[in-house]
Amino acid sequence: MSGASRWWESAREWVGKLPSGLSGQVTVDVARKRLRLSHARVEALARRALRDVKALTVGDWVHQPQVYDVRLEVSGWKLRVDVALERLELASGRYHLTLRTPGRVDLEESRAASVLVQGVLRLGGGKAALRTVLDQVMPEGLSWDGQRFLVSGVLPKEGAVSARLFESSSLAVNAEHDPEGVWLSAEAWPGLMDLMQAALSVDLPRKPPGT
Repeated sequence: MSGASRWWESAREWVGKLPSGLSGQVTVDVARKRLRLSHARVEALARRALRDVKALTVGDWVHQPQVYDVRLEVSGWKLRVDVALERLELASGRYHLTLRTPGRVDLEESRAASVLVQGVLRLGGGKAALRTVLDQVMPEGLSWDGQRFLVSGVLPKEGAVSARLFESSSLAVNAEHDPEGVWLSAEAWPGLMDLMQAALSVDLPRKPPGT
């Protein structure tokens, strides 16, 4: 068994020793050297990453087999979008998150969206028209090219995933959405155990009773 395989075996054993409430949140695939986070865990991490983006509020987040159905408010504009995590890069003390938008990107009624603008978009303006509108209101660190939301920002100074850890090293993770969660794979995993602990330390979103 190679050193890398033993490393992944150790990671799987570590997950197996976690309390049941946590061990069910992550799956380690030793053969393909990847791990899967549950949808609830992905939502928690995404909300944590996006909460520091100015003028952006994340609302309802519904887990679906191929995408997440998410409601966002950007500078007063309310959107309902289908998103799927595609890639995460940690380098030079910063993070870069890529979210695909393979399906719906709809503008919902809000004070910022005038009746005229909504009418233009609904009568055939499509994504091109919506992109033109959003280009004017997107805050720093957030953009949409018509196919993907791109989010970037500074890593926190402290914590398991801190800027200090990724000043000289880097991590590029590809993501694959499936019905049970999101598979994460990378060419190399610097600080894998620290990253897993950080991912599991984020509080899960609280759902209203009955949902």
